[in-house]
Formats: sequence, C-alpha cells, structure tokens
Amino acid sequence: MMGARRALVWVVFAVVACGCTTREECSCGADGWCRSKSRAVDGAEGATVDAAGVEAAGENVWADAPSWPDGSGSGDSWEIGAAGEGQAPDGSTQQDGPPSPDLWPPDVGPGPNDVAGCEQGTPCAPIEIPSLPFHDERNGAAGPSDQFDSYSPCAPWIDESGPEYVYVLDVPGPAVLHAAINEVEGDGVDMDVHILSAPSADACIARAHAHAAAWVGQGTYWIAVDTWVDDGGTPYPGPYALDVFATGADAPGDTGFNKFVAASLNDWEKFPKDGTYEYCFSDETCEPDVPIYFGMVHDGWYMGQYLFEGTGLCYCCGHTLEIFLDAFRRFQEENNLPETFGFGGLTVDDMDKGAFYQHWFGWGVADTSSSANALEYSGIGIEIPPESWEQAQLGDFVNLSRTNGTGHSVIFVSWVYDEGEIAGLRYYSCNGSGESTADPADPSNVSGVSGPSFQTEYFDAFGGKVMPEYVFVGHAFDPLSL
Repeated sequence: MMGARRALVWVVFAVVACGCTTREECSCGADGWCRSKSRAVDGAEGATVDAAGVEAAGENVWADAPSWPDGSGSGDSWEIGAAGEGQAPDGSTQQDGPPSPDLWPPDVGPGPNDVAGCEQGTPCAPIEIPSLPFHDERNGAAGPSDQFDSYSPCAPWIDESGPEYVYVLDVPGPAVLHAAINEVEGDGVDMDVHILSAPSADACIARAHAHAAAWVGQGTYWIAVDTWVDDGGTPYPGPYALDVFATGADAPGDTGFNKFVAASLNDWEKFPKDGTYEYCFSDETCEPDVPIYFGMVHDGWYMGQYLFEGTGLCYCCGHTLEIFLDAFRRFQEENNLPETFGFGGLTVDDMDKGAFYQHWFGWGVADTSSSANALEYSGIGIEIPPESWEQAQLGDFVNLSRTNGTGHSVIFVSWVYDEGEIAGLRYYSCNGSGESTADPADPSNVSGVSGPSFQTEYFDAFGGKVMPEYVFVGHAFDPLSL
C-alpha cells in the first residue's frame, strides 16, 4: 500500500517518559509467572538474568516461563475453528470453517445483519465474522460506509475519511484479537485496519497500517478497514485481504522475543553495569556534540539501515529502544534471517523518527511516551492491562510516571510484592543512579551506578513515587508469529 505516511499535526512533549520537558527531539499469575524471583549471579562480568529465579552463571535459564498470547513459549496456545473456504453472494471469499464447540460456540451470533435500510458492511449492518480464523477479500473503493473519518483515541490526527468496510464478531473469552491486511508499500493503495469496542470511530482500541492487535475480554468487537486520505484530500482505496484471528490470553514465552531482550540485558561486554557508559540527559556539561543526541550507547540499526548515532552516553527512552533494536538483531541472527528482515509491519520510516519512534519517546503524534503504544501502533505487540499485570515477564517494556512530575522508560525485570499485592517493580534502564545486578540482595551488588543498570521503585501507596495509574506495560510478540 502507499509508502507515503502521515503528516504530523502537533508536537507535544512528554513528562511521562524520561522527565523530558525541554528537548526539541524529546528523545527522551498464575504459577510460573516471573515475579520477584529474577536473579543475577555474581554481579560481575558474565552475570545473567533469568525468568524463573534459577541461579545460573554464564547462561540464561528459562524454566516454567509463562505462555504468551502470540503462542511463544512452553504453554499450549489455542486455535479457533478449522479453515475452510466459502464464498459470499458478492463474490468475496472467506475462511470460516466449522467452529470449535469448546472455544467458539456455534450458536453465538455477532449481531444483526438485516437492519432495514442498512447496506452490508456499514456500522448498522456490519459483515458478520462467524468463526476464527477468518479471511475476506474486497475492494475498499466499493466500501458502502463513509461514516468513520478518524479514530479516537488510537490516532485521531490520521485522516481516514475515505470509504470503509465494517465487520463484527463475538469473542467468547479473554484473548489477543488480531486483524491484519496485506499492506504492500508503494502500490498506490492505503487501507488501514482498526479494532473497535463499539460501532463507533470513538471506540478504537487498536489500529495499524497492516496488523492491529488488542488484548480483549469476552464481548462483541468491530473491525473497520478504512481508507487513508492525504493532506490534499486524495483518498487511496483499493483491494485488500483481511485476516482475523485470535491467540490465547494465557498462552507463554520462553521462545518469544523476550528471551532476546534478556540476552541483551545479560551482555555485560556490550552493556556493562559499572558506569562505563554514563547517564546524560539535557545537561550541557555532558551532552555529546552531535546533531541529534538519541540517548544510545551504540549505533542503532534497523532492517540493515543505520538510523541512530551512538555516543557512549545514554538516557532512558533512547537506551530502551537501543535494547529493542539489539534484541531484534539477535533474533535475526538466531533464525538465520538477513538484517533487512523486518519486525512484522514495522517499517524503517516508522522507526526513523516516524510514528513508532514518536510513540516510544513521546512527541509528535503522541503526548505521552509509551513503548506499549508504539508496539500496538505497529501491530507487533500489545499493552498489558493492569488487571493482567501478573502476566508481565522479564523483557517487557514499561513507561512510568512519578508524583514529582518525572517519568522513566524501563525494561521489566519483576514485580515487587507487599503482602501479596504488587507494590512496585524491579527494572533495567539507563539510570542516573542504579545497581549492578538484577537481584538487589546479591552480595556483589553495587549501587550508585550511572548508565545501564537496575533499580527498584515503589508505588505511591507503598511509600514510593510511582503512580500505578500511569504505568504502561508493553509486550512484544514473537516476530515469527507475525
């Protein structure tokens, strides 16, 4: 689809991420879940972090790791239905094979589709998705609806005032709902996909150019495939293929992307936790003399392209993105994939100070910094809602805000508990003052470390400054599942 992307409408700087207020480029559960058992052994070079509380030196141990919605890990992911082809009266095709009697009750109907005066594919008579997985092919130029012009709160600044098709389905229980279209850059077509909690453009819970995903509970959901319109008012409708599927909300992950994030954290040679690479943010006495200070220790590359200059100094947002990029390169190498291989629908343009980058850092298209929003925007991950925080695991990406008006971008290590209640978190980031080991009780742990390091913070109700209502936890999917 269209290679040209969206123009920015406003620039708002975020306090949420790294306490940034002045920079122009604000670069800144069930048994088996990773809790406060994460360990680092020997705090010296080669010490590791693991997800099961197993002490190990020189290697990671991932035992009893939780399963994840993308199907990664040791748990059993579940499927809905079996693929079979059918043809609708208008000639479009779909795969809507027989539903599973256990997971997708055949007597569940997504909603009315015979409303008088409503054409099929409009909000009042959406196309029913009877079972999953579901496949449908249509031409967006023939979209019968033109009621949705922008989607809030997902991306109200993006003009989607062209024609759209609207679908509806019932979800029988907690799951990660995926809606993907065949995004092809440069073909003159730009259809986008949106997941809605109601038949309204103001009920958007996820959107993407190619692959949207959202953590959902039991209920009815709508999917809109809509046409992007450029700044000159030109719409770009055209043919598309839609695939809708769900992955289990309790499904878990020792083979997903998180293990590569953990490998990056464990790379003492590249990211020593001893003050070698110091923290520096908006301080004229330490900022390097570079055109743009991205806050990365090493150069940042994505899909074989050099995008971010590393300076040997870091700050939170830049360093967590650096770890993300480093982890993805490790994934490519382990799977014998070329450097040009992309992470799902995440494009170079979105990474290179585009919308993904802006969500991560909190400027341009975003008024708060949230790696979870960045992952959801690009269709490569989801935000874990507070009621499911027990499912967070080592290597998830977190943004937090404090009562003193500052914020931080970090990588999750474990929750801290007080009488069975989550009271705070242990994390990794580029810190002004942190600790050298993941386990604060490790005898070799050294405090006062500037730069890559670990730290523990508590929620305000437990004597700390972190406001839990402004904590956002993001989980990246296994790239092989996209």
